[in-house]
Amino acid sequence: MANDDQWQREMQRYLAHFHRAGKRPTIVFSQHAQAAPVWTPAMDMYETSDAVIVLFDLAGVEADKTEVHAEPHMLVIRGMRRERRSPTRPDEQRSYLALEIPYGSFERSVRLPPGLDTGAAQASYREGLLEITLPKRVARQVPITVEDAAHAS
Repeated sequence: MANDDQWQREMQRYLAHFHRAGKRPTIVFSQHAQAAPVWTPAMDMYETSDAVIVLFDLAGVEADKTEVHAEPHMLVIRGMRRERRSPTRPDEQRSYLALEIPYGSFERSVRLPPGLDTGAAQASYREGLLEITLPKRVARQVPITVEDAAHAS
């Protein structure tokens, strides 16, 4: 049975990777003059004994210009990946032979499992990965007060 579970997890991971690899920036036409995110960063989420960890692939995104909002049941990240230009030739004309790296604004919302202390969330950015740690809330024992029946009436 454990072998089947491992196989299923690996297959889900493979399919998720395969699906992500085919994503391209999309232009959305709508009636509303509202800036819409043009790409969605890839994500991994896993659980340890004391936290849920969420990793976002944000290579080329400036960490200080990325927003992270941890709400009770939702994690939202927003930011922008700008196209890189040569500092010596910023107005250089380009004819792309391939254009697979998405540029522009992004937003990703992730539904969080119950029992997390989102107020104590921590985020770090290293080697193109944004790692958000959401600690689990510790169950608090509630004391029971015993009242004397004579005082209750």
